[in-house]
Amino acid sequence: MIDFIIDVLGDLVFEGTKAGAKKINRSVKSAKLRKKIEEAADIIKNGGLVAFPTETVYGLGADAFNSRAVERIYAAKGRPSDNPLILHVADIKQFLELVEPPPDYALALAKAYWPGPLTLIAKKKYHIPEWVGGHPQKSTATIGVRVPNHPIALALITAAGCPIAAPSANKSGRPSPTSAAHVAEDFSANSEIDIVLDGAISNVGLESTVVDVTGDFPVILRPGAITKEMILKTTGLQPSEATVTDAPRSPGIKYKHYAPKAQVIILKGEPGSIAEYILKECKANAEQKIGVLVTAPTKSILDKNALPNMKVITLGNGHEAMAKNLFSNLRQFDKLGVSVIFAESVQFSGLGIAIMDRMLKAAEGNVFNV
Repeated sequence: MIDFIIDVLGDLVFEGTKAGAKKINRSVKSAKLRKKIEEAADIIKNGGLVAFPTETVYGLGADAFNSRAVERIYAAKGRPSDNPLILHVADIKQFLELVEPPPDYALALAKAYWPGPLTLIAKKKYHIPEWVGGHPQKSTATIGVRVPNHPIALALITAAGCPIAAPSANKSGRPSPTSAAHVAEDFSANSEIDIVLDGAISNVGLESTVVDVTGDFPVILRPGAITKEMILKTTGLQPSEATVTDAPRSPGIKYKHYAPKAQVIILKGEPGSIAEYILKECKANAEQKIGVLVTAPTKSILDKNALPNMKVITLGNGHEAMAKNLFSNLRQFDKLGVSVIFAESVQFSGLGIAIMDRMLKAAEGNVFNV
């Protein structure tokens, strides 16, 4: 069974990366919290696995330079060996110790958004082992690094004294975890994780934006809370978007991700037509529980025509709320035991691009225009 460390941070919520950074020192003055973090750091130092909160999702961490510990991450998650890992570091200085001198625009991004939900893919320094940043039996020329904006995560990295390799703390393909309870849903039946640090996450809820900075222009490998518009404003450079490759440089690109147990179907159209389609499907499959994940306007129409087999969850008001609650909503449908989930598409702009990226991967690209 997982040995849980419980320390809920109450209403400590971070509003923006710089505001969060200012609160880090204040939040770890608790002797009780420091002791718990030191215990988890000792586990990292001894080759163990620690699940810990960040401002995005929970990470499953190990010493990035301990090959056996990294192998444990892949084994615990059932992660494909060619799916790379992101290294979490405490500051820009640690980042620069790992990578070749990056272009000026990369440093501009780091200074603007670290600590925060941004991962930079850069060329490794020559002395970094060829496997670091991925599976110990593989080699990578690049490495993904970020500085998380969470006091527990930063304190853990500092106490462990090493970069921490940490994909999301879920079984591969499952919705990412945004609470300790979600971690337990995937791992509590075994001893694959040594300890879980339980603490509140902030209002991001989606994995970090991943940007390749190995060339003259930024390339977005995975969308997130740091949007294309924000990158353009910070760097003055128009970022491009990468396509799937046989050797992905970033996690979250090549494989089915974020999926609940039920099939997900994305519906595109006006609220009235989406509601009409869902009601028709619920009537035709009255013996099945049908999951419905829709915006408030569509829900208001469905509420007037509610059917007993229709299990409705609202996406949320605005992209930030949608992003924060997306994975927990998908996991809630698992608990409801639905056979299919109809999810309404959202506006493809700003943070909505990241939301749709996750929804499309959960649905394996299954979209109906209604």
